[in-house]
Amino acid sequence: MKKRLNLSLLLALCFTVALSAQSNEEWGIASYYHDSFHGKETAYGVKYDKKAMTAAHRELPYGTMVRVTRLDNEKSVVVKVTDKGPYKRGRVVDLSRAAAERIGLIQDGLTEVKLEVVKRGTAAPEKPSKKAQRKERQASTPSSYDNTSRGRIVTDAGNAPAPAEKKVASTTASKPAASETKPKGQAKAAAPAAQPKLVGKEYQKYGLYKISIQEPGEKGFAVQVASLTNYENVFKQVADLQAKWFDNVLISIEEGSRMPSYKVLLGPFKEEAAAENYRKNLLKKHKIKGFVVDLNAIEYSKER
Repeated sequence: MKKRLNLSLLLALCFTVALSAQSNEEWGIASYYHDSFHGKETAYGVKYDKKAMTAAHRELPYGTMVRVTRLDNEKSVVVKVTDKGPYKRGRVVDLSRAAAERIGLIQDGLTEVKLEVVKRGTAAPEKPSKKAQRKERQASTPSSYDNTSRGRIVTDAGNAPAPAEKKVASTTASKPAASETKPKGQAKAAAPAAQPKLVGKEYQKYGLYKISIQEPGEKGFAVQVASLTNYENVFKQVADLQAKWFDNVLISIEEGSRMPSYKVLLGPFKEEAAAENYRKNLLKKHKIKGFVVDLNAIEYSKER
Protein backbone atom coordinates (compact mmCIF):
# COMPACT_ATOMS: atom_id res chain seq x y z
CA MET A 1 0.00 0.00 0.00
CA LYS A 2 2.83 2.37 0.88
CA LYS A 3 4.65 1.58 -2.38
CA ARG A 4 1.47 2.22 -4.38
CA LEU A 5 1.00 5.57 -2.62
CA ASN A 6 4.60 6.59 -3.32
CA LEU A 7 4.17 5.62 -6.98
CA SER A 8 1.01 7.76 -7.25
CA LEU A 9 2.84 10.67 -5.65
CA LEU A 10 5.75 10.28 -8.06
CA LEU A 11 3.44 10.21 -11.08
CA ALA A 12 1.59 13.31 -9.86
CA LEU A 13 4.91 15.12 -9.36
CA CYS A 14 6.11 14.19 -12.85
CA PHE A 15 2.82 15.39 -14.34
CA THR A 16 3.12 18.72 -12.48
CA VAL A 17 6.70 19.20 -13.67
CA ALA A 18 5.69 18.37 -17.24
CA LEU A 19 2.88 20.92 -17.13
CA SER A 20 5.23 23.55 -15.68
CA ALA A 21 7.80 22.92 -18.41
CA GLN A 22 5.10 23.07 -21.07
CA SER A 23 3.87 26.47 -19.87
CA ASN A 24 7.38 27.88 -20.36
CA GLU A 25 7.40 27.09 -24.10
CA GLU A 26 5.23 28.39 -26.92
CA TRP A 27 5.22 28.24 -30.72
CA GLY A 28 3.67 30.64 -33.24
CA ILE A 29 4.20 33.64 -35.50
CA ALA A 30 6.41 36.62 -34.58
CA SER A 31 6.03 40.15 -35.95
CA TYR A 32 7.68 43.45 -34.96
CA TYR A 33 6.80 47.02 -34.02
CA HIS A 34 6.63 49.77 -36.61
CA ASP A 35 9.07 52.66 -36.06
CA SER A 36 6.17 55.10 -35.57
CA PHE A 37 5.59 53.64 -32.09
CA HIS A 38 9.10 54.65 -30.92
CA GLY A 39 8.84 56.76 -27.74
CA LYS A 40 5.16 55.99 -27.08
CA GLU A 41 3.81 54.27 -23.99
CA THR A 42 3.21 50.52 -23.83
CA ALA A 43 0.31 48.87 -22.00
CA TYR A 44 2.46 48.93 -18.83
CA GLY A 45 3.07 52.69 -19.04
CA VAL A 46 6.75 52.50 -20.04
CA LYS A 47 8.15 54.03 -23.20
CA TYR A 48 8.88 51.80 -26.16
CA ASP A 49 12.46 52.07 -27.39
CA LYS A 50 13.09 50.53 -30.81
CA LYS A 51 16.80 50.10 -29.93
CA ALA A 52 16.09 48.06 -26.78
CA MET A 53 15.66 44.27 -26.67
CA THR A 54 11.96 44.20 -25.73
CA ALA A 55 8.75 42.48 -26.78
CA ALA A 56 4.99 42.27 -26.29
CA HIS A 57 3.20 39.13 -25.08
CA ARG A 58 -0.48 38.60 -24.24
CA GLU A 59 -0.06 36.62 -21.00
CA LEU A 60 3.52 36.79 -19.68
CA PRO A 61 3.92 39.44 -16.94
CA TYR A 62 6.02 42.57 -17.23
CA GLY A 63 9.76 41.97 -16.90
CA THR A 64 9.69 38.34 -18.08
CA MET A 65 12.82 37.44 -20.05
CA VAL A 66 12.03 35.32 -23.12
CA ARG A 67 14.28 33.61 -25.65
CA VAL A 68 12.79 33.90 -29.16
CA THR A 69 14.20 31.41 -31.70
CA ARG A 70 13.39 31.31 -35.42
CA LEU A 71 12.51 27.82 -36.57
CA ASP A 72 13.98 28.18 -40.07
CA ASN A 73 17.48 29.52 -39.31
CA GLU A 74 17.66 28.93 -35.50
CA LYS A 75 18.73 32.53 -34.84
CA SER A 76 17.65 33.60 -31.35
CA VAL A 77 17.43 36.67 -29.14
CA VAL A 78 16.54 37.22 -25.47
CA VAL A 79 14.00 39.99 -24.90
CA LYS A 80 12.18 41.60 -21.98
CA VAL A 81 8.37 41.73 -21.97
CA THR A 82 7.30 45.38 -21.63
CA ASP A 83 3.93 45.40 -23.43
CA LYS A 84 0.70 43.43 -24.01
CA GLY A 85 0.02 41.84 -27.40
CA PRO A 86 -0.05 40.87 -30.21
CA TYR A 87 -3.77 40.46 -30.81
CA LYS A 88 -3.79 39.05 -34.34
CA ARG A 89 -4.72 35.40 -34.66
CA GLY A 90 -1.75 33.05 -34.66
CA ARG A 91 0.82 35.58 -33.44
CA VAL A 92 2.55 35.00 -30.14
CA VAL A 93 5.06 37.86 -29.85
CA ASP A 94 5.82 41.36 -31.19
CA LEU A 95 9.53 42.21 -31.16
CA SER A 96 11.24 45.59 -30.97
CA ARG A 97 13.07 46.65 -34.11
CA ALA A 98 16.50 45.88 -32.58
CA ALA A 99 15.37 42.37 -31.58
CA ALA A 100 13.81 41.79 -35.01
CA GLU A 101 17.07 42.79 -36.70
CA ARG A 102 18.98 40.34 -34.50
CA ILE A 103 17.05 37.36 -35.95
CA GLY A 104 16.69 38.73 -39.50
CA LEU A 105 12.96 39.48 -39.26
CA ILE A 106 12.97 42.94 -40.88
CA GLN A 107 13.04 41.57 -44.43
CA ASP A 108 10.45 38.84 -43.83
CA GLY A 109 7.94 40.72 -41.65
CA LEU A 110 6.60 37.47 -40.17
CA THR A 111 8.28 34.23 -39.17
CA GLU A 112 7.60 31.08 -37.15
CA VAL A 113 9.32 31.07 -33.75
CA LYS A 114 9.65 29.19 -30.49
CA LEU A 115 9.38 31.08 -27.17
CA GLU A 116 11.17 29.92 -24.04
CA VAL A 117 10.79 31.69 -20.69
CA VAL A 118 14.27 32.39 -19.30
CA LYS A 119 13.15 34.27 -16.18
CA ARG A 120 9.55 35.01 -15.26
CA GLY A 121 8.77 38.57 -14.21
CA THR A 122 6.78 39.24 -11.07
CA ALA A 123 6.77 42.99 -10.47
CA ALA A 124 5.06 45.84 -12.29
CA PRO A 125 7.29 48.58 -13.75
CA GLU A 126 8.43 51.30 -11.36
CA LYS A 127 6.40 54.47 -11.71
CA PRO A 128 8.36 57.73 -12.11
CA SER A 129 8.20 60.36 -9.34
CA LYS A 130 5.49 63.03 -9.42
CA LYS A 131 8.10 65.65 -10.32
CA ALA A 132 9.26 63.57 -13.29
CA GLN A 133 5.64 63.00 -14.34
CA ARG A 134 4.94 66.75 -14.32
CA LYS A 135 8.03 67.43 -16.41
CA GLU A 136 7.03 64.66 -18.81
CA ARG A 137 3.48 66.05 -19.20
CA GLN A 138 4.81 69.54 -19.90
CA ALA A 139 7.21 68.24 -22.55
CA SER A 140 4.67 65.98 -24.25
CA THR A 141 1.62 68.29 -24.30
CA PRO A 142 0.74 68.72 -28.00
CA SER A 143 -0.15 72.08 -29.54
CA SER A 144 -3.03 70.37 -31.37
CA TYR A 145 -5.07 67.37 -30.25
CA ASP A 146 -5.70 66.00 -33.74
CA ASN A 147 -4.40 62.48 -34.40
CA THR A 148 -3.12 61.85 -30.87
CA SER A 149 -4.12 58.16 -30.79
CA ARG A 150 -1.76 55.94 -28.81
CA GLY A 151 -2.77 52.67 -30.41
CA ARG A 152 0.10 50.23 -30.84
CA ILE A 153 1.16 49.63 -34.43
CA VAL A 154 2.93 46.50 -35.58
CA THR A 155 4.13 45.65 -39.05
CA ASP A 156 4.32 42.67 -41.38
CA ALA A 157 6.79 43.95 -43.94
CA GLY A 158 8.08 47.26 -42.59
CA ASN A 159 4.98 49.29 -43.51
CA ALA A 160 2.49 50.80 -41.05
CA PRO A 161 -1.18 49.88 -41.56
CA ALA A 162 -3.70 52.61 -42.24
CA PRO A 163 -4.90 54.25 -39.00
CA ALA A 164 -8.55 54.52 -40.13
CA GLU A 165 -9.61 51.28 -38.44
CA LYS A 166 -8.19 52.42 -35.07
CA LYS A 167 -10.08 55.70 -35.31
CA VAL A 168 -13.38 53.91 -35.92
CA ALA A 169 -12.76 51.60 -32.97
CA SER A 170 -12.06 54.46 -30.60
CA THR A 171 -15.21 56.31 -31.76
CA THR A 172 -17.34 53.24 -31.15
CA ALA A 173 -15.95 52.81 -27.65
CA SER A 174 -16.56 56.42 -26.61
CA LYS A 175 -19.05 57.15 -23.81
CA PRO A 176 -22.55 58.54 -24.63
CA ALA A 177 -23.18 62.26 -24.21
CA ALA A 178 -24.30 63.49 -20.80
CA SER A 179 -27.66 64.65 -22.22
CA GLU A 180 -28.61 61.11 -23.26
CA THR A 181 -30.95 59.37 -20.84
CA LYS A 182 -31.56 55.67 -20.39
CA PRO A 183 -35.07 54.60 -21.57
CA LYS A 184 -37.50 53.55 -18.83
CA GLY A 185 -37.70 49.86 -18.14
CA GLN A 186 -34.23 49.19 -19.53
CA ALA A 187 -32.70 46.85 -16.97
CA LYS A 188 -29.52 45.81 -18.74
CA ALA A 189 -27.05 47.57 -21.01
CA ALA A 190 -27.12 46.62 -24.68
CA ALA A 191 -24.84 43.73 -25.57
CA PRO A 192 -21.64 44.72 -27.43
CA ALA A 193 -21.67 44.24 -31.19
CA ALA A 194 -20.15 41.02 -32.49
CA GLN A 195 -16.55 41.38 -33.61
CA PRO A 196 -15.65 40.60 -37.25
CA LYS A 197 -14.17 37.13 -37.78
CA LEU A 198 -11.33 36.53 -40.21
CA VAL A 199 -12.43 34.00 -42.84
CA GLY A 200 -10.01 31.25 -43.81
CA LYS A 201 -10.62 27.57 -44.58
CA GLU A 202 -14.30 27.91 -43.63
CA TYR A 203 -14.94 30.18 -46.66
CA GLN A 204 -18.17 29.30 -48.51
CA LYS A 205 -19.24 30.34 -52.00
CA TYR A 206 -22.46 31.84 -50.64
CA GLY A 207 -22.48 34.03 -47.54
CA LEU A 208 -22.24 37.56 -46.12
CA TYR A 209 -18.69 38.97 -45.97
CA LYS A 210 -17.29 42.33 -44.94
CA ILE A 211 -14.95 43.81 -47.57
CA SER A 212 -12.61 46.80 -47.14
CA ILE A 213 -10.96 48.05 -50.34
CA GLN A 214 -7.92 50.27 -49.78
CA GLU A 215 -5.15 51.60 -51.97
CA PRO A 216 -1.76 50.50 -50.58
CA GLY A 217 -0.15 53.96 -50.78
CA GLU A 218 3.47 53.38 -51.81
CA LYS A 219 3.65 50.73 -54.53
CA GLY A 220 7.18 49.33 -54.70
CA PHE A 221 7.41 45.56 -55.37
CA ALA A 222 5.27 42.51 -54.61
CA VAL A 223 5.24 38.75 -55.10
CA GLN A 224 2.55 37.49 -57.47
CA VAL A 225 1.17 34.09 -56.40
CA ALA A 226 -1.90 33.69 -58.63
CA SER A 227 -3.61 35.02 -61.77
CA LEU A 228 -7.37 34.41 -62.10
CA THR A 229 -10.21 35.35 -64.42
CA ASN A 230 -13.15 34.54 -62.11
CA TYR A 231 -13.71 36.91 -59.19
CA GLU A 232 -15.36 34.13 -57.16
CA ASN A 233 -12.04 32.30 -57.22
CA VAL A 234 -10.33 35.51 -56.06
CA PHE A 235 -12.33 35.44 -52.80
CA LYS A 236 -11.44 31.80 -52.24
CA GLN A 237 -7.74 32.47 -52.92
CA VAL A 238 -7.71 35.35 -50.42
CA ALA A 239 -9.47 33.18 -47.82
CA ASP A 240 -6.90 30.40 -48.35
CA LEU A 241 -4.05 32.87 -47.80
CA GLN A 242 -5.72 34.25 -44.66
CA ALA A 243 -5.97 30.70 -43.32
CA LYS A 244 -2.16 30.56 -43.56
CA TRP A 245 -1.85 33.84 -41.56
CA PHE A 246 -1.19 36.11 -44.57
CA ASP A 247 -2.76 39.54 -44.15
CA ASN A 248 -0.67 41.48 -46.68
CA VAL A 249 -2.75 40.41 -49.70
CA LEU A 250 -3.06 42.71 -52.73
CA ILE A 251 -5.40 42.30 -55.72
CA SER A 252 -4.38 43.84 -59.06
CA ILE A 253 -7.32 44.06 -61.49
CA GLU A 254 -5.90 44.43 -64.99
CA GLU A 255 -7.50 44.71 -68.41
CA GLY A 256 -7.47 41.50 -70.47
CA SER A 257 -8.24 40.76 -74.11
CA ARG A 258 -11.75 39.44 -73.33
CA MET A 259 -12.25 39.93 -69.58
CA PRO A 260 -10.40 41.43 -66.59
CA SER A 261 -7.50 39.56 -65.03
CA TYR A 262 -7.32 39.32 -61.22
CA LYS A 263 -3.76 38.95 -59.96
CA VAL A 264 -3.17 37.98 -56.33
CA LEU A 265 0.01 39.45 -54.81
CA LEU A 266 1.70 39.63 -51.41
CA GLY A 267 3.34 42.89 -50.36
CA PRO A 268 4.18 45.62 -50.97
CA PHE A 269 7.93 45.92 -50.34
CA LYS A 270 10.00 49.06 -50.85
CA GLU A 271 13.02 47.21 -52.25
CA GLU A 272 13.13 44.51 -54.94
CA ALA A 273 15.68 42.55 -52.87
CA ALA A 274 13.22 42.38 -49.95
CA ALA A 275 10.48 41.08 -52.26
CA GLU A 276 12.84 38.46 -53.72
CA ASN A 277 13.83 37.27 -50.24
CA TYR A 278 10.13 37.04 -49.34
CA ARG A 279 9.49 34.98 -52.50
CA LYS A 280 12.21 32.48 -51.51
CA ASN A 281 10.74 32.14 -48.01
CA LEU A 282 7.27 31.55 -49.47
CA LEU A 283 8.59 28.64 -51.50
CA LYS A 284 10.70 27.22 -48.68
CA LYS A 285 8.20 27.51 -45.81
CA HIS A 286 4.80 27.32 -47.50
CA LYS A 287 5.53 25.65 -50.88
CA ILE A 288 3.94 28.68 -52.60
CA LYS A 289 5.46 29.52 -55.98
CA GLY A 290 5.54 33.12 -57.10
CA PHE A 291 7.58 35.79 -58.83
CA VAL A 292 8.49 39.41 -58.10
CA VAL A 293 6.67 42.18 -59.96
CA ASP A 294 7.28 45.93 -60.08
CA LEU A 295 3.98 47.51 -59.04
CA ASN A 296 5.00 50.86 -60.53
CA ALA A 297 5.31 49.26 -63.99
CA ILE A 298 1.71 47.98 -64.10
CA GLU A 299 -0.50 50.07 -66.39
CA TYR A 300 -4.22 50.29 -65.65
CA SER A 301 -7.03 51.29 -67.97
CA LYS A 302 -8.20 54.88 -67.46
CA GLU A 303 -11.82 53.95 -68.29
CA ARG A 304 -14.28 54.78 -65.52
